[in-house]
Amino acid sequence: MSASPLLCGPLLRYTNIDYSVPLWNGSLLLVLGDAPPPSPLRLFIQNAQTELAASTPQNIFFENGHSFWRYSISLPLADTEQMIQYSIGNPQVQGSFSVPAKDENMRIMFHSCNGFSVKIPDDAFAGPALWNDVLICLVHKNHPFHVMIGGGDQIYSDRVFVDGPLKAWSKEKRPRRKARTPFTPQLSRDLDNWYFTNYLSWYTTSPFREASASIPSIQIWDDHDIIDGYGSYEDRFMRTPIFLGIGAIAHKYYCLFQHHIAPAEIESAPDPSFVVGAEKGPYIHARAFSLCSNLGPRTMFYGLDCRVERTRHRICYQSSYDAMFDRLEMDIRKGTTKHVLVLLGVPIAYPRLVWLEGLLSSKLLTAPIKLASKLFGWGDGMFNKFDGSSELLDDLDDHWCSMHHKRERNEFVRRLQGFAADKQVRITILSGDVHLAAVGRFFSPPRFNIPQNKDPRYMVNVVSSAITNAPPPPAVAKLMHKQNRIHFLDRHTHENLMDLFREDSEGKRRKASSTMPARNYAIITEHAGLAAQIAEANRSLTQNGDGADVANGDTNELHTDLRIAKTERGGTVEQNISAATPATGTTRPFSLDVAFRVELDQKDPEGRTMAYGFSIPALED
Repeated sequence: MSASPLLCGPLLRYTNIDYSVPLWNGSLLLVLGDAPPPSPLRLFIQNAQTELAASTPQNIFFENGHSFWRYSISLPLADTEQMIQYSIGNPQVQGSFSVPAKDENMRIMFHSCNGFSVKIPDDAFAGPALWNDVLICLVHKNHPFHVMIGGGDQIYSDRVFVDGPLKAWSKEKRPRRKARTPFTPQLSRDLDNWYFTNYLSWYTTSPFREASASIPSIQIWDDHDIIDGYGSYEDRFMRTPIFLGIGAIAHKYYCLFQHHIAPAEIESAPDPSFVVGAEKGPYIHARAFSLCSNLGPRTMFYGLDCRVERTRHRICYQSSYDAMFDRLEMDIRKGTTKHVLVLLGVPIAYPRLVWLEGLLSSKLLTAPIKLASKLFGWGDGMFNKFDGSSELLDDLDDHWCSMHHKRERNEFVRRLQGFAADKQVRITILSGDVHLAAVGRFFSPPRFNIPQNKDPRYMVNVVSSAITNAPPPPAVAKLMHKQNRIHFLDRHTHENLMDLFREDSEGKRRKASSTMPARNYAIITEHAGLAAQIAEANRSLTQNGDGADVANGDTNELHTDLRIAKTERGGTVEQNISAATPATGTTRPFSLDVAFRVELDQKDPEGRTMAYGFSIPALED
């Protein structure tokens, strides 16, 4: 009997490195039709042609004629990084990926918002073209990425209301009638098939397919992996049968495709990187699972699930925050760990729009428009199709800076700062969601006279979004920039956005220098490794008048402190718009270099980009 065609895969996933051995751990996923088990996975060290232990497939889920097969992978690390080749005989699958040396921090690619919103015209962009740049850029071509971090919205499911099983339901204008619609067995089957097919369609789209087969991933979801704004609508509507059914089905396929695990396996936590919640979510009746892993000997990663426990008035249970710090306390190697990357789907250091939030909450403003919409169709796009509230208000309610979440947010930030000071580690936050690039930051007020490298309150929020979806209009980016002033978390902490994007591709000055409304992704490397090599090469060019401008007077001597955060407009970099990774900024030991790769032409099928870079110093005594 011949096997059915391969439906999806291979998809690579990174789990962790056990440094007591040391051993790299991860998995590979295949999705097949109704067929015999696939062949074992064979692994080789490239060039040396040394065959490693084979992996046998495990059927983790079978339903409706398709099956999910997981291969567990464990690889011994060596003194140098290794390119691993893999192959499967039936179905025919082959590929390769890179694992770091045992003393090497990983080269990280970070992205979010990997799909298109409903209203984006088909011809407006050259598809997911930035994935071509990921695969052919100078860094990955010469020094392959070891991991790609998905910051949320790895797939967009909003079309379920446009051409999916919920099309008729979404057109019903009366929220009360919507709320009473039953989630019938037939609707459940149709919706399940739609989400499954949506994953197959997107995860087999080039060049994202090739990236998923060659760079191991680690991912946390956000709302569009379910539907837009899930969790932030009114409680009475979130508890309706349709919304509960959507959450359950989206959660199932999130587990399978993005984490290579069946939902039934979660509470037994077979994956050592899982941090499973103490309580089930209010609308998704499953326990949240966050991810804690290492990205090399000196960098930890924590991806906080901010969707399963979310309501309009809460982001995470207190028990989930406690579990996060307990796990980091256990896994951090004091004296060795220099950085902790915390993944939050939505930015936490970002301009506030409280005035707009209050305006859109006002019934005096919205009631007349709602009536006109109902009677004449005026302003129809201003209100969501679910509970009838303002469309923009739902987006604002999703944010950490929302009036509903501000107290929870501030307490979380203070706890992160206290942890950084206690463990002597630099905490950096990764976020997506907003469809533009920005760098938020928390820092000690200038009167304390604490340089960045010695400031435990100095926390950068790297906001990279979107790698595929459309950016907002320039006017929105300008509005965000105008809202970028010094805010006060408390008397010990200020916050704002860095003025990083000060020039365009032609070298002309940009007015909205703290926000970049273009498709983008980010690269994070440790200065002790790849970035230092590229920096040295670019400094040689600079001396000949051909390279990027060298920055802010950092002599790179250990006794020379960096500048105080408020006085440094671009973090530790004045400007750098051409390097593959940052060539300027600090070369202090164990600092992290961050490069935004920003799309030049949204209709360019090669997805060519330019780079903006800055550095994040380790926390020094």
